[in-house]
Amino acid sequence: MSLNNIDLDTLEIFRTVASEGSITKAANQLHRVQSNISTRIIQLEERLGVSLFHRISRTLELTSDGKLLLPYANQLLNLANETDNLFRHHPVSGNLKVGSMESTAASRLPGLLASYHQQYPEVQITLTTDTTESLIAQVTQYQLDVAFVASTDIDQSTLISTPVFQENLVLICASHKQFCSLDALLNEKLITFRSGCAYRKKLENWIIDMGGVIRNHLEMNSYHAIIACVSAGSGIALIPESVLMLTSHSGVTVFQLPERYAQSSTVLIQRSQDASPRINTLHTFFSGNTGPAV
Repeated sequence: MSLNNIDLDTLEIFRTVASEGSITKAANQLHRVQSNISTRIIQLEERLGVSLFHRISRTLELTSDGKLLLPYANQLLNLANETDNLFRHHPVSGNLKVGSMESTAASRLPGLLASYHQQYPEVQITLTTDTTESLIAQVTQYQLDVAFVASTDIDQSTLISTPVFQENLVLICASHKQFCSLDALLNEKLITFRSGCAYRKKLENWIIDMGGVIRNHLEMNSYHAIIACVSAGSGIALIPESVLMLTSHSGVTVFQLPERYAQSSTVLIQRSQDASPRINTLHTFFSGNTGPAV
């Protein structure tokens, strides 16, 4: 007799047939068709290599092997039920590795993560900031559990993405240079995050589409540094308006780009096969608490 690869659903069918003494009654009890119940019992008998029921007229009675299996089936099903109840009602706890773009971490997450921590105080969050390209790779490679990234060509076969924020990207330049039009900015140096940043790619696409040439980048690791360098006249940058509103930006002039370059959706990504309580609570929390994407 071998119980290898026998699922709990099959044991539940076996237990119900044993209790009801009838395929018909078991099917009604489990809300299944009779043919499915019969097939599963036959498959279980074939897998174990024994007969589990005596078929007497319209009644099914357990054989000696069936009587031997029943208490073990009960134990396994009861244990599974206890395990489910334990984790269903137990406070969600443990470590959750979250990735985020620098802009999202600065302008969107502080208040929401504080509220999440109040609701789930036993969850320890580790927040890592990086570019969209790098964050996607880290989630895929199990280095992060979830990440907030710019919506891009995400592999839907391996990752689940849920829209959570909508960003309006603005082009900034030094006020003292007194630029009057977008065309005048095409010859300026670009101040950006490193390669892999989705907003950097949007800025490059805009320049190319306008007939400009990509000049040398001045790469920074924070938006405060980017805004300071723009204000000093080192170049231009494309940043979320929500980030700009958090800083003193009296030294910069703001230009609006066409919608195709200015609008960017931020999504929460996770691996398709992951469904831990910690990940589920974070996903549910942000789906229900971000409100309209603004």
